[in-house]
Amino acid sequence: RADLIMVTLKGDRRGGPEVDYTVNPSLGIPHITGAEGSTEPVANALPAWDCVAGNMVVSSLLAAERDRLRTGRGQDVEFALKDAAAAVIGHLGMIGEATIYDQQRGKSGNSVYGAYGQDFECACGGRVVVIGLTLRQWRGLLKATDKAQEIKNLEQKLNLSLDDEGYRWEHRHEINDIFRSWFAQRKISDFEKSFNDFGLTWSRFRTTKEAITEDKDTFTDNPMFETLNFEGIGQYMVPRSPLEFSNYDPLPAQKPPKLGQHTEEILGDIMKLGSGEIGALFDSGTVGSSK
Repeated sequence: RADLIMVTLKGDRRGGPEVDYTVNPSLGIPHITGAEGSTEPVANALPAWDCVAGNMVVSSLLAAERDRLRTGRGQDVEFALKDAAAAVIGHLGMIGEATIYDQQRGKSGNSVYGAYGQDFECACGGRVVVIGLTLRQWRGLLKATDKAQEIKNLEQKLNLSLDDEGYRWEHRHEINDIFRSWFAQRKISDFEKSFNDFGLTWSRFRTTKEAITEDKDTFTDNPMFETLNFEGIGQYMVPRSPLEFSNYDPLPAQKPPKLGQHTEEILGDIMKLGSGEIGALFDSGTVGSSK
């Protein structure tokens, strides 16, 4: 059909097999992930390239559909998972960095690369991360912890201004030494309200199970989630789309469809194939159903 739009996601651009967990190490990400000083590569538990590629599938489909509305033409769209990942690291400046500088970027633990952001253990045994990326965030952190004078003393010692994010990154260890004892002497509950009142950018470390139980604003009190029952499994929260459009009410959360659940509906109602054509596709094994 001349008006058909089809998006094909390949592994690599030559059609070879790739998945997130092979693309990630091939581009060097595990060598900049993990504890500072470690030489062991660390794979990321979050399949970032799958997430990026999935959104690219949707955006390319919508772009092709917009073109079809204007021209009536369908088209094929192809891209590779590995190319999507390589493009992203290029957009992030990582290719330029690796090309220009002789030394490979090392691991930096939980520090925010290039600026200031660090995690600290608190007296309650919990751990938080605080961000001083922008000047507003940085100065707010100094006010909330009453560490402005100690930071000023460090600036005088170094003969520079830590208002510069590059210097904050370069001297992060000295800065960490100033903040570490402050957090070690306090429980998270001691400073949680004041941090929020100051408008700091910060968060506590939680497991997913802890987050679902404790962070009610994100989960149980959030209208984005609805608790659904799954036969043979039980009940748990399912999200609807986080997007909110001013002209439409959000669609409710739905259970994920079973593989092949809508095959006949799509072939018949959308592609307008006859029962004989649909039957032939099933008989040849080209398509299948959830039954």
